Amino acid sequence: MKRSALTLTFIFIFSSFILAQAVIENPEKPLGKNAERELKLKEVLRISDGGDEFYFRFPKNLKITPDASIFIQDIDQLLHFDQNGKFVRNFFKKGRGPGEMGFVINYCFHDGNIVIQSSMPYKILWFGLNGKLLNEFRIHEQAIGSEFLFFYDDVYYFLKSERSRPEKTAIVEIPQNLISLASDEKEIKKLSSFTVKKYIAVGNRGGAVIYPVNYLINVPYRKKFLFISHTMEYLVKLFDFEENRIIRTFRRKYKRIKTPRDAGKEKRGGAMIDGKVVIPPKQKYLSDIQNLFIYRDNLWVVTSTKDKERRTLIDEYSFEGKYIDSYYIKFPDRIVRNRYTLEPVVISGNFLYALEKNKDESYEISKYNIEDKN
Repeated sequence: MKRSALTLTFIFIFSSFILAQAVIENPEKPLGKNAERELKLKEVLRISDGGDEFYFRFPKNLKITPDASIFIQDIDQLLHFDQNGKFVRNFFKKGRGPGEMGFVINYCFHDGNIVIQSSMPYKILWFGLNGKLLNEFRIHEQAIGSEFLFFYDDVYYFLKSERSRPEKTAIVEIPQNLISLASDEKEIKKLSSFTVKKYIAVGNRGGAVIYPVNYLINVPYRKKFLFISHTMEYLVKLFDFEENRIIRTFRRKYKRIKTPRDAGKEKRGGAMIDGKVVIPPKQKYLSDIQNLFIYRDNLWVVTSTKDKERRTLIDEYSFEGKYIDSYYIKFPDRIVRNRYTLEPVVISGNFLYALEKNKDESYEISKYNIEDKN
């Protein structure tokens, strides 16, 4: 009798695990009655170069705090603007001493503070938004080469790419490992792994050139979750930092978009090997998911679908992975697009923030109100 009870218990636990890992399948169309309507963007703010205070050279990594302050990273700069676009301070101070950094790898916000990952030296720095240094410590050597993603319940989470060296030029799948380091521990823990594709060109003399074919895209949610997309096909995963596992995977039926004929003609940095410029092979299809955002407590999935007016289709999902609505948005014409087509915009509150580039090669940060007549 006891053996039967144990067997039933095992079957129940195993079945529950299988169900928890099952992919939630959504239909091609959402539940919303007025799906695929257009959302308009109304400009409300623009930040241009500030003369002696700061200068946009190669800005990137635009982020917004919960109180609508604006941050952007640049060469030897980590710039802070208030919600009205007024320059506040530069958090970057070159050096190796307390409060100083070599390069900023990434940063995030936590409980009214900014947490910065620096290299040369590799360390984590905590600042108040008033600019005061609160704490700093050297990163454990096992976490060197990783990218800081998240801080939750006194634990630091990083993403670290494994290295691969194929014998000949090829597109290979590279694991991206999610690792954690608790404040009171010395050893890192590997929690999960997500593969992305990279094109690795191998030279005759041992050199190599690496180009990403697709990215791991992520967006934090409700302080303890992370939505993740890491495949070229339509698929989203939800990681729970309290349980340290993927708790949900979902997708919808999606018609893949072929790569435009002129894709790949733009300059790609001039990387060379064996005296030849390396250009990654053209993929048959674009990555189905171009970016992830949180809007009004739901997930926005930026797709590869565009209509004749060059508006982008965005799918909306509930926390439970239900496909509930969809919209078209015309992103700003001057938006700075990187070579792999990720949309370099940020959604925060009811606003869309973008990095834009003018004809004279100058940069600006723009802020738009998202208007939905529905």
